Amino acid sequence: MSEENDVPLCAKRVFLYPGDPDGTGIIKYDADDYIGGYSEIDFVDSTQFIRSLEEDITLRNRSLLQVTDGARFEVPEYQRNYSWTEDQHEELWETVREILSLQSTSGQKPSDTYFGTVYVAKSPKQDNVEVIDGQQRLSTFAILLHNLGKKLDEKIPEVSGELSSYAEHVRDIYIDELLYRQQGPKEVPFLQLNDHDNAFFEALFSEDEDVVKSVVEKMDQYDGRKTNAIQLKELLEEFEVDEEVYSEVGLDTDNGVLDSFRYYAESHQKLVAADDFYGEKIEQFLNHKRFETEEHEVRALVNMTHFVLRSLRVSECLFETNDQELRIEVFQSLNDRGVELTKMDKVRARIVGRFQGESDQDKQIGRWDSVVQEFGGNADDVEEFLAHYFAATEKEFETVTDAKNELLEAFRLKNISRTSIKSRLANPGDARDFLEELQEYAVRYREITNADLVDDDKQLNQDYREECESILRRLNGLGTSQWRPFVMYVYQKVTETPGQNEFLRDILKTVENITFRVAISPHVATVVDSTYPKSTQKFIELERSGSEFDVEKISRELIDNIDSGARQVFGEDFADSLISESNWQNNQTKQLFLKLADEYYRRENRTGITKTGISDATDEVHIEHILPLNFFQKYKQNPYAWPEFFFSGERDKPLEGRIDLLRRHKAAEIDSDSDGSEVVERVVSSIQENFVRDLGNMMLLDSKLNQSIKNRLFSVKLREYHSEHAKDLTNVVNEFFSEGGAIDGRSLNELSRIDLPDDETDPDAAKIVTEFNKWWNYERAVDRKAELITEIIDSLSFSVIDDEFETIRPNVEELVREDYNTRFMLMSA
Repeated sequence: MSEENDVPLCAKRVFLYPGDPDGTGIIKYDADDYIGGYSEIDFVDSTQFIRSLEEDITLRNRSLLQVTDGARFEVPEYQRNYSWTEDQHEELWETVREILSLQSTSGQKPSDTYFGTVYVAKSPKQDNVEVIDGQQRLSTFAILLHNLGKKLDEKIPEVSGELSSYAEHVRDIYIDELLYRQQGPKEVPFLQLNDHDNAFFEALFSEDEDVVKSVVEKMDQYDGRKTNAIQLKELLEEFEVDEEVYSEVGLDTDNGVLDSFRYYAESHQKLVAADDFYGEKIEQFLNHKRFETEEHEVRALVNMTHFVLRSLRVSECLFETNDQELRIEVFQSLNDRGVELTKMDKVRARIVGRFQGESDQDKQIGRWDSVVQEFGGNADDVEEFLAHYFAATEKEFETVTDAKNELLEAFRLKNISRTSIKSRLANPGDARDFLEELQEYAVRYREITNADLVDDDKQLNQDYREECESILRRLNGLGTSQWRPFVMYVYQKVTETPGQNEFLRDILKTVENITFRVAISPHVATVVDSTYPKSTQKFIELERSGSEFDVEKISRELIDNIDSGARQVFGEDFADSLISESNWQNNQTKQLFLKLADEYYRRENRTGITKTGISDATDEVHIEHILPLNFFQKYKQNPYAWPEFFFSGERDKPLEGRIDLLRRHKAAEIDSDSDGSEVVERVVSSIQENFVRDLGNMMLLDSKLNQSIKNRLFSVKLREYHSEHAKDLTNVVNEFFSEGGAIDGRSLNELSRIDLPDDETDPDAAKIVTEFNKWWNYERAVDRKAELITEIIDSLSFSVIDDEFETIRPNVEELVREDYNTRFMLMSA
């Protein structure tokens, strides 16, 4: 047994609220009447538990007791159905459970809990009150109060004397008088929901026999094949009706009626779930280890009833008008017709609530507003930032998705037992530190997503900054974001710690290489969803020992945290993916080529690719398909010259049969409705996927130049490459088409001197034109692809892993050729 002093005050003494503070007349009394009338009960004056909110809220401040006094409330049909879920119930229950912490003496009087604003309308000629806004809270309050009454009924027989008498008084006068209204020969709840929900709502407050009658007589049968159909016997089980009641009310269980179906909508299920929730929570409450006797439990139930009715404060707005249109307009403005408040609206409301009345209120709210302004007021962008921030700083979030789904948990005004996620607003001091930190990280997040880092050599040296920005542009260009929690956090720490320029650059290289490997491999991007939050937590852990800027250790951590099932991100498996991938996406290839070119120029002590003649901005750089996507030349003498030349080869003509098929079906002229169009489409799509979109057939080019030559044969393309962008053909991506690569200089000079014909497919064209048209074929595509893959595996190697491609590097060309041969065989079949 525990010490008596360990028993909560609510289980030892009864809080005596001042008589009729709201002027309801229902429980008007003098406190001395109770003290004298129940001399054995230890009452405590609970005036300190109530503080009027009239100074803070301009609307009428009332308790739930006063709001529900005597009236019958109706929910109009234009309102939505019951919608509260477990999250809302948990929040309300955490408020009600505060009864455990109330004390009779303290240095500061605890405030009442604000239950929200209820908008109601009462017509002068009608007795009923229409609920414009607040039905969710009022209906939930009724369910909670009903369960308190049921539990009191169960517990009162277990105590005796004045405590039993007083508990009965509370049960009859406080609960029944408030909760029920007389309607003819029966009692109904004080609140009537809309037609969709009311039968279920009333059933929750009914005895078993009335529940059966209501379900059988009032709820129409329903097609059991439809969504939300439930058999009658299952529905009665949901209401926990004893089977013995069936015969008492005349329900024939032999005629199949129990197997018939009823409509059990989502809102109906939520009403029943609410009833179950509060029944279970009250039972758990009474099982508190510090309640040692039945007397403790009954006092606690009585005090909880008092607390619910008196300390949950409501601002009531009463519309005394018959103008129904006005009421609907008010409802629409409050509920925004189905468009809920955004998470950011709710976050701001909670921040305002935390600092309301504080001396630095404007400063703290201003900090949040500056975060929002950092993202141009875009709520989605702010939410995205917060999800990445919490994924980095909250160890309970394993992925950004987790953080986004549970975002509001971190902005609760108090910590609650059902979640391990720490509330950042629970303590005013912590909340201030949190908002200050949030301001800093918002700036850093925007800088990494814009690839525009801090312009201060003391924080980040210019040369390193430019290289880091190039990496970030490519990461953002890939459309990835999993890396952002880690990079944001590390970048913030680097800006706080001078001299970590090289560390940031090298870590970004590791992040970029991981990102490209995942993008190229068959794995979905989710294999690294938890990689970066985990690695951030490791970085934070190393901060404590001052060893967080160990690039080898952090790089190894990043690599080790990649999903163990992602085999094809490493070694020979990755190289095989690189070789066998045929249908490369333009943007993915563009970013990879930009990486190779940028690294090449830096090795050559030149500027990055964005400083060359290709373009001053990477968004103007285009992926050129040398064998073009549309490889037919409809108005030329030989519309099929491109595939004929490309697939001729030095040894054989591997796809000669496919090209003959295209020619026979007049593929260059056929439309989608013509005979044979499906066959043509399959062949064309297969060539595009296996050869046109293959890595070896792609290069970087200025988008304007590409548009002018996009379907021309190779002789025209090559001359334009050299006449417009010769210096850009010297980088590692495009050099195959330069004199330093595979192009013969004398032949190129001859090509540049002649006038090219309008129809380069003309057999009478100059010999050099025909030679170059035939020059770009699959054999050279194999050679070029092998060179590119060798560059790629070097570029994407990890410095902390010994040469993982050592065995495959000498065999790249052979493997590429085998892969091409496989594609030929599949297409020829």
